Amino acid sequence: MKKLIITILCFFVFIHYSLSDTIAEKRKFVLYADLPIVPKIPIIEIITNLTDEIENKFSLTFTVKTLNVVSYISDINGKGSVSGQKSQNNYFPESYKYDYTRKNKDKSVYLKYLDGKLIEEKFTPLFDKNKLTPIKEDQKNNTIDPATLFLRLLDINKSNLCSDKIKIYDGKRRYDIIFKDKKINDKTIECSAAQVRIGGYKKDKVDPLTNTDLIKIRYKNVPKSEFIEFYAKKGLIEILIQEKSN
Repeated sequence: MKKLIITILCFFVFIHYSLSDTIAEKRKFVLYADLPIVPKIPIIEIITNLTDEIENKFSLTFTVKTLNVVSYISDINGKGSVSGQKSQNNYFPESYKYDYTRKNKDKSVYLKYLDGKLIEEKFTPLFDKNKLTPIKEDQKNNTIDPATLFLRLLDINKSNLCSDKIKIYDGKRRYDIIFKDKKINDKTIECSAAQVRIGGYKKDKVDPLTNTDLIKIRYKNVPKSEFIEFYAKKGLIEILIQEKSN
């Protein structure tokens, strides 16, 4: 995925139902863009299906659909999947695949992990690494993909109550999400974080959606601490990701 915020695209709409050995969740989210003189615009719709299996495994499928095209966010449509292990009350990927179309060009990324080590990666088309800031091979280990990041951000407990440093690799860009602060009032818990760019970015271009000034994740201050929204800002551009009911 090209953008951190687009990477955060995969937030997702509880519809619980029980099977003999699985629990499935279907969720839908909308990404909005907001400018001071323009009303909030729905830009992207994300629909996901998460399956938690009893034997400490999970799988997620998702679709991404552009609703409105604006100049500072590329038109993007795609589908993807991630599967892996549940351990220590958290999600750890074993394989990640994302096929998408951006600017009328078909693209694909595939990542495979074994015990936290990245052992395989494929890209279509190949990109010119000489035009990107470098990433060392060992910096790709013990990372998670963007879809797994989304799953963790939906549950405040999976970020160690907003105190973690999470390492992300999307097949091109490598960055960290570092939690810095947590504010609690009667109704909400607001977690502030920073995006630290490690490598894989164009040397001559700063994209407002891959270099945010501010990230906040908000939860309800109730026993389950349910997700409310993701918020990011770069200059005058504000991005919101909120859950939508069916």
